[in-house]
Amino acid sequence: MTQHHGDAILRPMRSSTLIALLLALGTTLACPGFVGATDLQTSIQRVEARALPALVNIQPVTESYTRGERRKHASVGSGFLIDPEGHIVTNYHVAGKASQLMVTLSNKERIEAELVGGDPLTDLAVIRIPKEAVTDYGLTPLQFGNSAQLRAGAFVLALGSPLDLARTLTFGIVSNTERYLREGMTLPTGERTGEFNTWIQTDAAINPGNSGGPLVNLDGQVVGVNARGAVLADNIGFAIPATTARQVVADLIATGEVTRSYIGVRFQPLRDWEELFGMEEPRGVLISSVEQGAPGETAGLQAGDILLSYGGSPLLVRFEEELPSLYQRISETKVGSSVALRVLRRGQSEELDLEVSTVSTGKLSGERFEAEAWGFTVKEITDQMVFDLDLVSGDGVLVEGVLTGGPAHRGRLGRGVVIESLAGEVVTDLESFKSRYEELKGTKPGAVLLQVRAYESLRYVLLQMTSDSAPTGELP
Repeated sequence: MTQHHGDAILRPMRSSTLIALLLALGTTLACPGFVGATDLQTSIQRVEARALPALVNIQPVTESYTRGERRKHASVGSGFLIDPEGHIVTNYHVAGKASQLMVTLSNKERIEAELVGGDPLTDLAVIRIPKEAVTDYGLTPLQFGNSAQLRAGAFVLALGSPLDLARTLTFGIVSNTERYLREGMTLPTGERTGEFNTWIQTDAAINPGNSGGPLVNLDGQVVGVNARGAVLADNIGFAIPATTARQVVADLIATGEVTRSYIGVRFQPLRDWEELFGMEEPRGVLISSVEQGAPGETAGLQAGDILLSYGGSPLLVRFEEELPSLYQRISETKVGSSVALRVLRRGQSEELDLEVSTVSTGKLSGERFEAEAWGFTVKEITDQMVFDLDLVSGDGVLVEGVLTGGPAHRGRLGRGVVIESLAGEVVTDLESFKSRYEELKGTKPGAVLLQVRAYESLRYVLLQMTSDSAPTGELP
């Protein structure tokens, strides 16, 4: 990472600020409600002694397809042991897509781990080491605390491996307990995240490599799972609240995935629309979109409706920070149950009945495939991708990457288009694409005709397999 001159000036202030804080605390020993510098230092050291044996450095090997070919990458993340069975909590973006996982324990021993399950919607994953390693090396698990009791200003410590500097501890305070991140809600693997939770913001340093490590309070309890830091900013890091992590982790250990109720509806906060709808008193939440064929559409919900109540309970979502709790509430509805809804539509109140279905983590992220001979990679289209990308349907495969100089690049095949037919045969899904590709890849002379869709427009792309062939491109 390039260090800018401005960063070099500002970063040393973290240490001097902490020293000034400790000195200030030391002058207030006689004041009720303040802790002295010596007491604070003792507390930090006690937490470090308790938490460090549970801390692990994770070295995942992952595969990427965005440049039109399959590439392997080694990276670094963090995690922490939570039980004697060897379960370790980390981030989904650290371990969820790894083909290989090695961990380095706090005693510097290296051991192989396996993925138990992952949940991209909360960016959480669980991996496991042999339980014998826990006893043989005397590792002690950490326990989740109650993040709902956190208040701004509370002291916290972030543990992890920033920039691969293993067994690192940083100190700070909770800056905000309910931070809503409007942007940057897509993981490097392409899945959406953060829909069901707000974030704990802290000024304890969280850098690349800290991801998946614990954010702990002065009682040594995990109050958050470190997940991200702000780009081009110091003293701004974010952690997934322990109240969210505890339930997700329990589900992953039990079944390997998280299954949630699903209605296919997206919402917007009401604050900016109250005057337009002529509301004397704020109530409800605005429905911004309804997925075609989803339970919400079947129930009769429409974009532009105001959802006033769900299951008989009144709703009020005026601000963005309140959206995650609504999505979480819907996701916890019993699958298959009927829910009474009340909506405001064109000034009139209407009653509707909704039957919720289920969506599991596996339906959110599609599998990938490298068409090596043709110089591009494709991705399975899932129901969630149809909704997020506003695709016409779930048929075909999505072009994820194009290799520079390859046949697809010469044929001007673009990223993000959907391949609907291959050499005259309809492509329904990833398996049909792979099967047809295996039939055609050795064909000589090599020329393959693709029909692709970009938005609502269809066009043809001709791939020629030799670099000295005639110019290629789109057919009229």
